[in-house]
Amino acid sequence: MRSLIIILIAAIVLAAIILPQIFFVVDEKSVAIVTRFGEIQREVKSPGLKIKTPFVDSVTRFEKRLLNFDAPPDSLLTKDKKRLIIDVYARGRIVNPSIFRERLGDEVTAAARAAEIVTSELRREIASHDQSEIITTQRDAMMANVLSAVRPKLDEFGIQVIDVRVKRADFPGEIAESVYSRMQAERKRKADKERAEGAEIDAQVRADADRKATIILANAERDSSIIRGCGEARATAVFAAALEQDPDFYTFQRSLESFKEILAQGTTVVLPLEGFGQLFEEIREGVEVATVVDSDSEIATGDSALLGEKCAEVSAAWTLAAELKIDQPDLTFVSIVDKTWPDKSLGCANVGSDTDQEIPGFEVVFSYLNTSHVVRTNQYGSLVKTESSC
Repeated sequence: MRSLIIILIAAIVLAAIILPQIFFVVDEKSVAIVTRFGEIQREVKSPGLKIKTPFVDSVTRFEKRLLNFDAPPDSLLTKDKKRLIIDVYARGRIVNPSIFRERLGDEVTAAARAAEIVTSELRREIASHDQSEIITTQRDAMMANVLSAVRPKLDEFGIQVIDVRVKRADFPGEIAESVYSRMQAERKRKADKERAEGAEIDAQVRADADRKATIILANAERDSSIIRGCGEARATAVFAAALEQDPDFYTFQRSLESFKEILAQGTTVVLPLEGFGQLFEEIREGVEVATVVDSDSEIATGDSALLGEKCAEVSAAWTLAAELKIDQPDLTFVSIVDKTWPDKSLGCANVGSDTDQEIPGFEVVFSYLNTSHVVRTNQYGSLVKTESSC
C-alpha cells in the first residue's frame, strides 16, 4: 500500500514536470511563437491547447490586441519658426509575430521604436505647416499624412498601425504669457469697440427721445393754451350775451367780486336792516333777469369761427393720436372743412342720437404714414368722432 502511494506521488510529480513541457495554452488575447534552440518553428495565432516538443521547444507569447505607442511630449519647430509642445500617440497591433520577434523582441522595445518613428514623421510634417494652421485647420490632414508615412515603416517590424493622434498641442512656457496677453488685448479691443458703438447708439437714441419729448411738450403747451383760449372765449361769449341783457346786473356782480377781494375772511360788515333786505332783493331780481336768454340771440362773435377751427383741429389731433397710439406731432395736418352735422352722432350712420338738432362743426383730415385719416368734431372740439368710432 505504501509502495502504491509512493508510485502515485512520483507519477504526479513527473506529470507536473513533463506535461508543461508537452502542452501549452494560447488564449484569445495572444499569439505565440514556438522556437527550437532560438530558431522559429511555427506561429500559433488561434487560441486553445497546443503541443510542443518537451525540453526542446520554447513558447513566446505576444499581445494580440491593440497596442498603445505613447511618445513623450516634444518641442517641435513649425514652418514659421515657432515652437509647439506636441504630445502624440499611435495605436497598432502585431500582425507578423515572427518578424516582430526577430527585429524588436518584445512590446516594450516595440513601443519605444514606434514612438521614435512617429515623432520623426510628425516633426517633418510640423515643419511644413505654420503654427496657426496646426492649431486651427490642418490638424486632421497632418495626422493623415503622418499615418501614411508611419505605416510602411512599422510594417517592416510586423506592426500594423491603425491610427495616429495628437493628445495636445501647447505653446512653450516662455511664449505662453505673450500669447495670452495678445489674446486679452484683442478681446479688449473688440469689447471697447462694442462699448463705443453701444454708447454711440445710446447717445443717438437719447438725443432723438429728448428731441421728441421737447416737441411733444411744446405742442402740448401750445395746444393747452389753445384749449384754454377756446374755453375762455366760449365763456366770454356766453357772459357777454348775458351781460347785454342787463348791464346793471354786471355792475352789481363786479361790485360783489370787489368786496370779496377787499374784505378779508372773518370780516363783519354792519348794515341797516332795511338796506340789507333791499340789497338781497336786488340780487334776487338781478339773477332772475340775467338768467333769461333770448332764443334768437347770437352768442358767436366775428372771431369765433376761426377760434372754433383751431379748437377742433387740436381736439381732433389728440384724439386720433391716442387712437393710433402715436405721438401727436407725428400727425400731419391736411385740411379742415366746415360741416353741419344732423345730430350729435356727427353723421355716423351706426350711432344713434337722442335729438334732431343740427350741430355745427368741422371735418378735419390728417396724414400719417401716407394714409389719410378723417376726424369729425363739433364747433369747439368737445365732441370728436374718428373713422373707427363711426
